[in-house]
Amino acid sequence: MSLPILGIEKIFNLPYKKEDFKIVHHTPINMTVIPEAHKHDFFMLLIIGQGSGIHTIDFHDYKVSPRTVFFLAPGQAHHWRLAKNTSGYQVMFSAAFMLQKGPLWPFFTPDSPPVLKLETVQYGQLIQELQLMETETAAAIIQHRLQIVLLLLQRWYAAVHPEEVAAAANHLINRFLLLLEKHYAQYHEVAYFAAQLHVTASYLNQVCKKETGKTAGAYIRERLLLESKRMLILTDMDVKEIAFTLGFNDTSYFSRFFRKYTSLTPLDFRRQL
Repeated sequence: MSLPILGIEKIFNLPYKKEDFKIVHHTPINMTVIPEAHKHDFFMLLIIGQGSGIHTIDFHDYKVSPRTVFFLAPGQAHHWRLAKNTSGYQVMFSAAFMLQKGPLWPFFTPDSPPVLKLETVQYGQLIQELQLMETETAAAIIQHRLQIVLLLLQRWYAAVHPEEVAAAANHLINRFLLLLEKHYAQYHEVAYFAAQLHVTASYLNQVCKKETGKTAGAYIRERLLLESKRMLILTDMDVKEIAFTLGFNDTSYFSRFFRKYTSLTPLDFRRQL
């Protein structure tokens, strides 16, 4: 069994067509407990105004508190347990709805911290933009307002996570991460991605290391490990199936790879969590 994937139209029971955008103001939030992890095929901003709880994203627990923004990209596994008085906004949108198609936003990359605590003034500015977006009916204007919201969040995110923004701003690293997200299960060698980007493997590693402190090889390993963990915990696939799905022809090699970087065998990881 694979992890449930929910689209915007499934969440809001829209049978006729798949919506590209949805904004919901929760006063308070109507579903305070989501006990089972799932993932979406859209991007989501969860903006907490008041309340508390725990939001679990890709096996990491994050504290829910006032003036906190959570970022969820398609494919990320999450669930939450919130206090009954928790209020705020959910902003959901597809990749097609975004004006900025190519470059990755730093907070939506798989290994970036998916949470940002806002100052009071920042939160007030964000809410003003959300209120304008909430009352707008023209899709083209909503797209531009969404772009403003994301740019503001990127500015504030950069002050807290400058290394993540530097990676997203570097054209070569950005293109590498986009390729990696598409092909991590098929290709595990830096040389493949370097060839697609028309640079050498050593140069790609060097640029990644200089800008982010991690080599291209480390990015590949971390992406494979993340997907391995998702599949081990959130599906009932056996280790052999997971290894094959992620491009490992040898189950024992996959197990050694997983244990080397987590200190646990795949089955031990599954039992532990």
